Amino acid sequence: MRNLLKVGLRRFVQAQSRYAIGDRHAVVIAVAAQKGGVGKTTTSVNLAAGLARYHNKRVLLVDLDPQGHVATALKCQIHPGGQPLSAILEDDKNGTELLDAVTTTSIPGLDVPPYDDRLTATEDLLGTRIGKEMILKDKIRITRSHYDVILLDCPPHLGNLTINGLCAADQVLIPCDPSPLALKGVEALIHSVATIAARLNPEIDLMGVLLTRVDGRNTNLNTSIVSQIEESYGEGLLPVRIGINSSLAKAQSEGRDIFAFDQKCRGASQYRALADHVVELLG
Repeated sequence: MRNLLKVGLRRFVQAQSRYAIGDRHAVVIAVAAQKGGVGKTTTSVNLAAGLARYHNKRVLLVDLDPQGHVATALKCQIHPGGQPLSAILEDDKNGTELLDAVTTTSIPGLDVPPYDDRLTATEDLLGTRIGKEMILKDKIRITRSHYDVILLDCPPHLGNLTINGLCAADQVLIPCDPSPLALKGVEALIHSVATIAARLNPEIDLMGVLLTRVDGRNTNLNTSIVSQIEESYGEGLLPVRIGINSSLAKAQSEGRDIFAFDQKCRGASQYRALADHVVELLG
């Protein structure tokens, strides 16, 4: 009876969906940190742009953070369109897909949902739903067949939206600046990911810890933090480093990805190297 129920539900969902199944199968990457100010959104935006621009990937960048920093960072490049993400997550009708929230950008191959100021209320509402941790995963069953990579920019705390992101993800990328507080945040987040892997999403894995906001003048602190991460996570520390670069802040202020702002600056070179490395990791 259990298998018959699964088959019946699958047919019902497919019948209700407005979208055909595509010919791709996206890798879902959650970009997460439990400390703010570590370059999480900067990483999400510029990694997504790098994958689309230099590797011809079809990329969907989803901002799960109610602060809406992705929309701010790309405000000059996002085209009008798409339903609010909150409407998709709150709709419990079978067949509703994240594709309904998608709009295009001026970056070929990169799509995003529009800014949504209702996500804070959505986070509270998700807490009342049966299977609340799996709502986003259910909403991308067909969506992921239309993309090569889906990047989830998660809020900097372990609430319902972040847990949904981690339950939907195949990989977790953790930005970390060279500070003791950020390192504690990495430890707490990896412990949470391990719990989610054991109880909710056995497919999730750690893509790596990305060292960000590295100040080349503070070599003693950098060396200390790097040593601690290497001691704790070994190869989990990615070889790419993102330095402090004023162009990254200026690009965000202008609402463009770093490659559109200044593709020759150090920040652009480092985020292109990150995109190259991620493609290598994904095979």
